Amino acid sequence: MATYAVGDIQGCYDALQRLLEACRFDVAADRLWLVGDLVNRGPRSLDTLRFVRDLGSRAVTVLGNHDLYLLMAAAGFGRRSKGDTLDPILDAPDRDELLDWLRCQRLCHHEGRFCLVHAGLLPQWTVGKARALAHEVEQVLGGPDYLDFMRNMWGSEPVAWSDDLTG
Repeated sequence: MATYAVGDIQGCYDALQRLLEACRFDVAADRLWLVGDLVNRGPRSLDTLRFVRDLGSRAVTVLGNHDLYLLMAAAGFGRRSKGDTLDPILDAPDRDELLDWLRCQRLCHHEGRFCLVHAGLLPQWTVGKARALAHEVEQVLGGPDYLDFMRNMWGSEPVAWSDDLTG
C-alpha cells in the first residue's frame, strides 16, 4: 500500500489521471492525500469532484481556498471571479450531493508524523492547535448553520483576526 499526496488539482482532471497512471495508483490498495483546491481554473472540476468523492476512504481531502470559494458561490455569497470554472458543478444534477460531500471534508488531517493542510501552518502553532482550530470550522461547515459562516467567510479583515482560543 502506498500513499500519494497531491496538491492543487484545480479541476485538471486529465492531468491528475495521467499522474495517477504514471505512479501506478491502485484504487484497491493505495491512498490519495489531496491538499485542497480540487476545483476551479482547470476545465474539469466537476469530474475531479466526482472522482475524488467516489474514491471514498481511499482519498483523504483537506479543503483549500478554491473549494471554500465554490461553497460560498454555491450559497450565493461573494462575487464570482470572471474566469472561474464552477458553472458545470453548480449546474450539475448531483450538485447538492457533491457540495454536501465537500462541506464535510477536513481543513487539517493529522496521521502519525504527518499533518496535511492546504497552505501551511503558522510556525507558532502546534499540530494540536491547528487541528483544534480546524475542527471548529469543520463543525460549522458540516452543520446546519454553515450558511452564516459562508455569508461572512471573506468578510473579516486581518486586524480582526485572533489566535485566542478562549474567546
